[in-house]
Amino acid sequence: MYSFKYKEDFPDELERVFDEWANPLFLNEFFEENETDIKISIEDAIEKVKKEADFLRNKLLEFAESEPNRLNELFKNLNNNVYTSEDLTHQKARNRWLRLYAIKIDNEHYVITGGAIKLDNQHLMQDRPHTNDELIKINKARDYLKDQGVYDADSFQEIFF
Repeated sequence: MYSFKYKEDFPDELERVFDEWANPLFLNEFFEENETDIKISIEDAIEKVKKEADFLRNKLLEFAESEPNRLNELFKNLNNNVYTSEDLTHQKARNRWLRLYAIKIDNEHYVITGGAIKLDNQHLMQDRPHTNDELIKINKARDYLKDQGVYDADSFQEIFF
């Protein structure tokens, strides 16, 4: 499991996302801006995200540390209409409202590109500014990896480690 770090003085994307999902001020502001999309109180929504984030983090760490081949159970194709998965494909791990976005290097290697809270399963990523930002990041990340010559886990390791 790897994660993009976009700016030197910022955390990597995995840490950034989980920090946001644990931050009550960030969550309160997010839910105030998106109040029409939730059918529960903002306080309950904040608690829901915190519980979902804990579950997702624990599952991610469990698989990454002890059974990396099980990451495939967590990550699925970003496009719900694509049923086969190739290397360097856009992936998402989800838990109700939460999404982690990644590039699949191979069955045991993923690079996290970001994450978001997606309240409405009906809208596409490009329909909302915060999810569209994540779509732009995942596309740029994939393009960057391809430009660097990454096409599998060996080339990833050779170039970045």
